[in-house]
Amino acid sequence: MAQLPPDDPDDWSEEEWLAWLAEVDAEAPPEPSGHPRRRHRSATVTVIGSAMLGLHRAMYGEQEEDIVMVVEADGDPPDGSELEIRLDPDDPDASTVTVRPWLHDSPDGDQAR
Repeated sequence: MAQLPPDDPDDWSEEEWLAWLAEVDAEAPPEPSGHPRRRHRSATVTVIGSAMLGLHRAMYGEQEEDIVMVVEADGDPPDGSELEIRLDPDDPDASTVTVRPWLHDSPDGDQAR
């Protein structure tokens, strides 16, 4: 059996850590080969489960909850003139955001170029 590593990782050198990892790997059981076995449910369980789901939908209707992301940030939001946002509600992957830093005011009050 491999010895336990120290509480402070800096107590061992890199060679000691590599030797310990090799020893632990040698003791580990072999990884299973092939595809994992899937548990098969009986037809009765499948029918009862489907009936229960159907009954739930009949009583309460479809309940797809919207995914909401809330991010808290400090301070006021930045000026939106630097951003060009094009949202595609039909295909969210096609939505784009373009950052235009040249529209940001420089510290001396002039437009940055």
